[in-house]
Amino acid sequence: MQRKTLKKLYIIIAIIVAAACISGCGILPSKDLKAYTAEFYDCFDTVITITAYCRDQAEFDALSQEIHEELQYCHKLFDIYNEYDGLNNACTVNRKAGSGEFVQVPVKLVTLIEMGKQMYSETGGNVNIAFGAVTRLWHEAREKAESGADASVIPSEDVLREAAKHCDIDKIVIGQDCSVRLDDPKMSLDLGAIAKGFAVETVCGKLSSEKKMGILINAGGNVVPQGDKGMNKTGDRGVPWTIAIEEPDEKSGQPYADVLQIDGRKCVVTSGSYQRYFEVDGVRYHHIIDKDSLRPENRFLSVSVINRDSGMADAYSTAVFNMDLEEGRAFVEKTDDLEALWILPDGTHVESSGWAAYRKK
Repeated sequence: MQRKTLKKLYIIIAIIVAAACISGCGILPSKDLKAYTAEFYDCFDTVITITAYCRDQAEFDALSQEIHEELQYCHKLFDIYNEYDGLNNACTVNRKAGSGEFVQVPVKLVTLIEMGKQMYSETGGNVNIAFGAVTRLWHEAREKAESGADASVIPSEDVLREAAKHCDIDKIVIGQDCSVRLDDPKMSLDLGAIAKGFAVETVCGKLSSEKKMGILINAGGNVVPQGDKGMNKTGDRGVPWTIAIEEPDEKSGQPYADVLQIDGRKCVVTSGSYQRYFEVDGVRYHHIIDKDSLRPENRFLSVSVINRDSGMADAYSTAVFNMDLEEGRAFVEKTDDLEALWILPDGTHVESSGWAAYRKK
């Protein structure tokens, strides 16, 4: 059996922010501002990179601390595996599933659950925050595989189908005064398809208007800019961020699948099969589970989307990854403010009709 250890320090989308690149592109930071970067490793099992233009290191440190603390809070609130003192979180809701008891939770968790229900309806069930009974089986399989277990780690068809009986999103009940109840004792929330993107969007919403000039957050492939990157040599503002999407096809010989220019009103999110996976008998099992087969499907190496909202983009990238190409293209084309890039297992690139408008000229 071959296996690949889960990487905590992965970045699906690379951001071109080096000083050499900035000057080489003719882009200058705003007057009296300088680019600073920080990284954190303790949220959402990924690396969080913050890049911002600030007056000095002290200003940047205060800003990055504010962002980091909010992401840490969201990480704890949306955690389905661990509880924390003084905080009713997603794990608390799961633990009390089937008890008939409403759990009082912070409004942010209720808002995320409401969004999850909306995205379930909008994507035809290809994003399901009630899918925890199934995804937990694959989480356990990955942990066993990483410990060196054999092919017996793969959940059987019967076990998967039994678990799927406990994934009814209508059994997530939202009560009054920020409370939640799960009406099936064997069901559980899994917020992984939207939690990280929602958290970054929440952070950006909390930043005061004066701090929205020239900030970019990359949370393991959820790339969200706030404000423009600076000004060009003629003094014009509105210079977009340059964002490079990693090429997942190792045989291509290219570091980037595409290079985009994105302003502070859009974000880019990628879902992929090439970073978080394990292999058994030559078969790759990644972390994105199909609602019909109840297994990871290897239709694509990655799907990247562009949208105005990081939480919605997170959900869209997962949903489109779980659709076949024809269905996914139709979904993207009919959805407002959504573009996508698919990279197939043979390295072929397919893009939606409006994707090219964002490509770096």
